[in-house]
Order: sequence, then C-alpha cells, then structure tokens
Amino acid sequence: MDDVLNPVAGVPLVGDLLVLLDGFATQLGMPFWMRAFVEFVLVAYLGFALLRLLATRGLPLLGAALVTPVVLLAEAVRVCLLVPDLAVSRVFRRFDRVPPEVVYGYGAAVVAVVDAVQGFARQGLPKLAITRAAPRWVLVVALTAGFLVWNDRECLPVENAVCTSPVNHWTTSLTTWMDQQ
Repeated sequence: MDDVLNPVAGVPLVGDLLVLLDGFATQLGMPFWMRAFVEFVLVAYLGFALLRLLATRGLPLLGAALVTPVVLLAEAVRVCLLVPDLAVSRVFRRFDRVPPEVVYGYGAAVVAVVDAVQGFARQGLPKLAITRAAPRWVLVVALTAGFLVWNDRECLPVENAVCTSPVNHWTTSLTTWMDQQ
C-alpha cells in the first residue's frame, strides 16, 4: 500500500504543522499507521482543547457580545421592511382613502417577528454562558461526532481509484504492516 500523507493533515489550523510532522516521522522510518495514529491523537487533543476553550470562554463571550448587534440589526430590518407599508399607506391617504387591511396585517406581522427576534437576542443569547458548565464527556461526544462525520466525508484515493475512508485506510495500512513483520 502506498504511504500517502496522513488525511488528518487536511485539518484546518493544524494541517501545515501535521505536514511537517508527517515528513519528519517519514524520515525517521515510522510506518504510515503509526504516523497516522500519532497525528490523530495530536489532533484529537488539540480539538478537545479548542472545544473546551470555545465552551468555557468563546460562547459565553459571544453570546453577551451579540445581544446589542442583533437587536440593532433587527431594528434596521424592521425599518426596511416597514418602508413599503409606509409608502402604500401614504399613497392611499393622499387620495383620502383608507389603506387595505392587508397593509395593517403586514405591518403587524413585521413588528411581531422583529419583536420575537429581539426578545430571543435579549434572553437567549446570554444563556450561551451555560456552556461554561458543560461536562467534559459532552465535549468528548461532540469531538467524536465531528470525527465520525469527517471520516464519513473524507475520501482517500487508493491504487484501484476507489475512494476509502481515513480509518479504513489506516486499518489496512496497519494489517499490511503486521503481515510484513
């Protein structure tokens, strides 16, 4: 089996570091399965640390920081969406007519939706601070789910042009190496 670059090297943020590590490990004569395992453990550890940092610091700060921008953006959307309502109402009133009921319904719907979005922003976004108390097993489950999705979506070409998952490639490399020993 051809030793290819470890598929974990395609991971964002650490990919370049893994390419260097893979090259160094190749020069040391490490078989592909061992390089892949070491690099996977390294990526898993860094992924867990990043998730923990995101859960304990990032999401609580983001939730608090987004309240004002979301409320202001919702207000700007309200103004933009009510301009047609205002225009139609003014045209009808200019000709001494009462605007149709649908115009009032449209305006009421816009106000209700924007009020709901603003209410969510004021009450829901600060609740992201609850992620500070997330147990470590939840982070491990999230990391495992991310790995399973990645393994399902990643495709490694092999000799016969068939696509194979990274884990399947790793296990095949391990069994091939064990057969050679």
